[in-house]
Amino acid sequence: MAALRPPDILSLSASSLETWRRCRRAYRNQVLLSLPASDESAPPELGNAVHAILRLIHETGSCHDADHVRGVLDGHALSGEGAVLACVERHARRCPHPVDGGWHEVELARFHRRPGPMFMVVGRLDAVWIHDGLLDVRDYKTGSYPGTRVGDDPRARLQAWLVADRARRRGLRVRVRYEHLAPGVDEDPEPLEPDDDDLAAIGEELRATVAAIRSETAWEGVADPAVCGWCRYRSICPDRAGPAPAEPSWAPPPHPRA
Repeated sequence: MAALRPPDILSLSASSLETWRRCRRAYRNQVLLSLPASDESAPPELGNAVHAILRLIHETGSCHDADHVRGVLDGHALSGEGAVLACVERHARRCPHPVDGGWHEVELARFHRRPGPMFMVVGRLDAVWIHDGLLDVRDYKTGSYPGTRVGDDPRARLQAWLVADRARRRGLRVRVRYEHLAPGVDEDPEPLEPDDDDLAAIGEELRATVAAIRSETAWEGVADPAVCGWCRYRSICPDRAGPAPAEPSWAPPPHPRA
């Protein structure tokens, strides 16, 4: 493990940044080595359905058109899924209207060269809207976010930096907003609206994070029950806290052909 080195140009995303901050060993396993998960985790079925249906609703019409929304849900056998409909209705109350432009599930990248180390920030954004002089990044949440300010989340700061150059070229300000779509969360956290100084500080924060990743040698786990209990590598980690599953859940290798 001591000889393991990240690539010369490191790729940084919201999910890899979260993994790095949560556990160095999980980052090594998941991001650097791309190991298959040794332990199962529940798939985010509601989140996946809501993201997909909101993309389709916006690409073919408007979320503010109740008949259109119902038609899309009926066409995908989701009209009986009350949880999905509730999320779509909560989104419609938050969705900007009218807008000058917008995209769903958009993939972006931004390269940093100097000062070193070089790195690439990549991201898949749930939605981006242009309205009222803003480049408005939306992150749909079907779970909960414990904070009260989006700017306190390093993942949101990464998203703001990712779109900042594009916003600047269009003469727009950056906003990152979390939309809480599941019932039971009454208010969204305060959105992040960074100015130029804030964006410069975020860039330095990302550069320092990449430097720390490149200088890491131990790749130790955190041994924290709150983290280890749902880690996708808990059964194979020597630094885990708490009991491990009896066996990893890797699929058995195929039998060689005769």
